[in-house]
Amino acid sequence: MASRPFGGAAGFALAAGLRAIAISGLAFGILMAGERRLYATAVVLGGVLVLVMFDLMRSIRAADRTLAQFVEGVAAEGYERPTTPVGLRALGGAIQAALDRLATTRAVRQQRTDFLEALADTVSAALLVVDDRGAVVAVNRAARTGLGAGAGPMAAIPALNAETAQRLLKLPVGARDIVRLADQRTMLAQVSGFTTADGARRLIALQSVAGDLDAVEVKAWQDLVRVLAHEMMNSLTPICSLSEGIAGRLRAAPGAATETEVIEAAEVIARRGHGLLHFVERYRQLTDAPAAVKVRTSATDLVRTLDRLAAAMIGEDRIAYSSSVQPAWLMLEADPDLLEQAAINLLKNAVDAVRGRPEAKVRLTCTIEEDQVALSVADTGPGLPTDDPEGVFVPFYTTKAGGSGIGLTLARQIALGHGGRLDYRAATPHGAVFRLTLPQS
Repeated sequence: MASRPFGGAAGFALAAGLRAIAISGLAFGILMAGERRLYATAVVLGGVLVLVMFDLMRSIRAADRTLAQFVEGVAAEGYERPTTPVGLRALGGAIQAALDRLATTRAVRQQRTDFLEALADTVSAALLVVDDRGAVVAVNRAARTGLGAGAGPMAAIPALNAETAQRLLKLPVGARDIVRLADQRTMLAQVSGFTTADGARRLIALQSVAGDLDAVEVKAWQDLVRVLAHEMMNSLTPICSLSEGIAGRLRAAPGAATETEVIEAAEVIARRGHGLLHFVERYRQLTDAPAAVKVRTSATDLVRTLDRLAAAMIGEDRIAYSSSVQPAWLMLEADPDLLEQAAINLLKNAVDAVRGRPEAKVRLTCTIEEDQVALSVADTGPGLPTDDPEGVFVPFYTTKAGGSGIGLTLARQIALGHGGRLDYRAATPHGAVFRLTLPQS
């Protein structure tokens, strides 16, 4: 190993030791000169002693000042740099290297922070960081310009009325809701959570969805009109045809045979009229869906009830049914009656899809996924049409003979009423999985 010159801490220690020895020798020489009354020699030795002690003190102060500046440089994250005194070159080099690494780390962290701040300021959504006391502690540019938001109470934001502010503060982590601002703008609110050194924080994102909602509303009206037109045409076409036929027959050949035909035609008209009334009644069921009254509910108890209902649906059919709740203590904040109704619709569809098929299986699970409670029903049936799987959520759309086409629509309405969602995905290798997610309580 190559030898290093005594220019660092070792050199400083050696120099301090030599000075200490010199001070001891000078002190001894002064004593001996005093005993022999060599006063001039004692004065000279005393002067040298003072110089050596001064030099030693200067070196100690230099080292102390260097270490103090190093600590200040650490506190300043590398912004401040100590000056390296003579004799402490290695120590100064080590300090400079440490501060260089600290400055590099600080620069990388600052770049990341600048990037995240620029990203937050670029997005169109208004972002509000709220502490555990409900006070806003940070906002992005969209929140400042669009809402007039700043640090302080949520209710002090000009664009939020008191009711909307309280509603946002009560939203749990993972929830989504549509809120209306003081100027009647409609916003989609989404809540996420994170933890800092100062405690728990919630990030509330408010995004204007007026344009998206308009597009969705137009699409919904188009789907509704399409379905209504289809149902009405299916019923009104034979009604009109039979009505015209009745009038023609009565004019052309009144008699017993014509009377029988008229009666039969009237019966068909009556049946189609009752069909239209039934259709309108089913539509009324969709528009009068009750609001969710949430209570704390055990997922295990809910699934146990659904197990009994599924067994009744399956009856004597050869369908393998299973269920599970993970974790067993899982609790839901939901309306148990409505949630049970939504799950019944999903289970009924799954049982109908696999009935009569080989290796028919239906599985019900309730788990925690991505900070949400997921109630899933999976089956090994044929699955949904790949060209438009979302079509099954359109009111009155059905792929089953005799189906009403409102079960999945009601289930999705119930999920949305709980602040959740109902989604579909294809199972592997075949089948369907309907996943109803709710905010975790």
